Amino acid sequence: MFVRDYMSINPVTIGPEDSVGHALELMDNHSIRRLPVLQNGKIVGLVTNQDLLKASPSPATSLSIHEINYLYPKIKIKEVMTKDIVSVTPDTVIEQAAVIMRENKIGTLLVEQQGKLMGLITESDLFKAFIDVFGFDYSGARLAIAVEDDIGVLGKIAETISSMGINIISVVVVRKSEGGANLILRLKTDDVEDIRAKLEDKGYKIVE
Repeated sequence: MFVRDYMSINPVTIGPEDSVGHALELMDNHSIRRLPVLQNGKIVGLVTNQDLLKASPSPATSLSIHEINYLYPKIKIKEVMTKDIVSVTPDTVIEQAAVIMRENKIGTLLVEQQGKLMGLITESDLFKAFIDVFGFDYSGARLAIAVEDDIGVLGKIAETISSMGINIISVVVVRKSEGGANLILRLKTDDVEDIRAKLEDKGYKIVE
């Protein structure tokens, strides 16, 4: 799974000399919350709706409507945008993108290749990848099995399930700090009781 599989392509952009008012208008018209900032085709920053709200006059201030309408065009994107951009390439694996977001405490990564903006990927896109990994979009049953972290254990469980004519939609291994792991399986069946019984007969512990 790569960033290119989940990123948004052809994002709406804005220039550093554009106004906060124009950015707010773009976000409202396109129902988006972030805008890459380009200058002569080069990425120079990123502005989010939170950046704009911080720059916008608070409703609690004593500014009049006339003063607010005057101020918006005066505030330039370059004054409020984030200049220290963290980016990835389309070929970055999705889990690495997640680690980069976590380590930098950000919710958006710009995607570039050879200095050209290719798209952007957000926390919401990572949630979609997470859903795909677990196979939640497919109907079926979920089974979690506690196992020792031994060679071949997954193959033995898969063989048992296969012998019952049931397809495995997805497999996720969650290693536990105290040792061992949980295998989380999503199976193409509505009833796991027979599978549960057979696995328990073989000595496996069903967690849920």
